[in-house]
Amino acid sequence: MRNMPNNIFRTKDHLMKEPNRKSTPAPGKCTLADAAYLWMQSQKPYWKPGTCSVYSHLLTKYILPYWGGTRISKITEKSMDDFASYLASRPDGHCLSRTYISQICATVRRIMTYMNKKYHYEVTVPGNPVTKGHPRQVILPDTRSLIILEKYLSDHCEQDTCLGILIAFHTGIRIGELSALTWKDINIEEELIYIRKNLLRVKDKDAYLSPEKSVTQIIEQSPKTSDSSRIIPIPSKLIPFLQKYKKENELYVVSGVKNPWAEPRTIQYRFKNILQKCGVNYFNFHMLRHAFATRCVAMGLDIKSLSEILGHSNIQITLSLYVHSTTQQKKQLMQQYSSFFQNVSQDASFFS
Repeated sequence: MRNMPNNIFRTKDHLMKEPNRKSTPAPGKCTLADAAYLWMQSQKPYWKPGTCSVYSHLLTKYILPYWGGTRISKITEKSMDDFASYLASRPDGHCLSRTYISQICATVRRIMTYMNKKYHYEVTVPGNPVTKGHPRQVILPDTRSLIILEKYLSDHCEQDTCLGILIAFHTGIRIGELSALTWKDINIEEELIYIRKNLLRVKDKDAYLSPEKSVTQIIEQSPKTSDSSRIIPIPSKLIPFLQKYKKENELYVVSGVKNPWAEPRTIQYRFKNILQKCGVNYFNFHMLRHAFATRCVAMGLDIKSLSEILGHSNIQITLSLYVHSTTQQKKQLMQQYSSFFQNVSQDASFFS
């Protein structure tokens, strides 16, 4: 592991602004900053704003500050290893997960691969030194906490935030989808919710060019994937609340103070306050989605239907990300095992 090199910068302008040149730099002179610019410019027409924002952040925050002025021909297996080590033990003490470090290194590799394919460079693309880590164990909110929260939301549905969170509680929709949800998307007569949009805050798509001037903005776009655009049957428990508090079609279900909509981080902030009022230990809003999926499986809902309700492209995503055994379920399993073992242990032929 090494510290960040001191000589990677010529000037901030050199690294972050559009290269001032009439032609593509020769392979031996092309820096990673030059290559990153060409790569981003070529991909932006095909990416959603959220995707542009993600890659802009990776470039601005981690990649260009480390070796924006390094020639891509000088990026080797060893230097990629050093980069990964640096990310794993950053001086600011901010620890990055193995999965995130792997994503950052993969971005460097994508840029280099692009230069090889598009401009016929022949630089050697080093392998990714970091394999993705195992998914972190998800600790679901306990049943008591969910019951208390559901009751509070039901008792305060005159507040649109509580009504919106109650919808998420019983449908598993994402927080960005809730932010973008309007009353036009809810057909009470047919008992269906149409997920058509996703609202999120992103950095300016050109933040990697001038990070010191980059600002964030709220955008409304089509959902994450084509499978995320979906129709969700409304649980019967929600119908009375939706009928009682329905508003004009053009209004957002959860409104903001200065805007017609409430952005995700505003809903997350309000959600935290609600948990405090309930006397429930804090958990992230996204845990409602995990808990919803796990409840559905426990009740016997088939995985294919659940996958479509959650907006996943295949059932493996649903199984690996959003279906978790509760502690109580694990206890019941072990009790069943103990009972089975006690019954068969008396039969010597079982072990013969």
